[in-house]
Amino acid sequence: MTDCDTLLLALLDTDWRPRGIVPLQPDWRGTFGRLLAMDGQWLALIQQRAAGTSCLPRPDDIMLTRLLARRLRPLDMHLADHVIQAGPARFSFRAEGLL
Repeated sequence: MTDCDTLLLALLDTDWRPRGIVPLQPDWRGTFGRLLAMDGQWLALIQQRAAGTSCLPRPDDIMLTRLLARRLRPLDMHLADHVIQAGPARFSFRAEGLL
C-alpha cells in the first residue's frame, strides 16, 4: 500500500450490496465507531490505486487484510472481500481464494 492509495470500507447488506462507505483512517476507533453505528456484519475493503499501477496485492496489502479481518471478529463483523482497483483493472482477494 502506498501513501497515494485510497482505502474505503463498504458496509454490505445480507446480499452483499453496499449500504454505506466509510474511509479507513489511521484512527481505528473512529472508523469502527462509525461502522458499529451503521449496524452491519459484512464489510468489503476497497483500495483504489492510481491508473497505470498494478492492481496485484503487495505484502503490506495482505498484512492489512489479515489485520482488518482479525480486528473485525470481536465485533461480530466479517470481511467479505478486499478489492484493489487501478484504473479499469481490479484484483479481488475473495475471487483469488485469498479470503
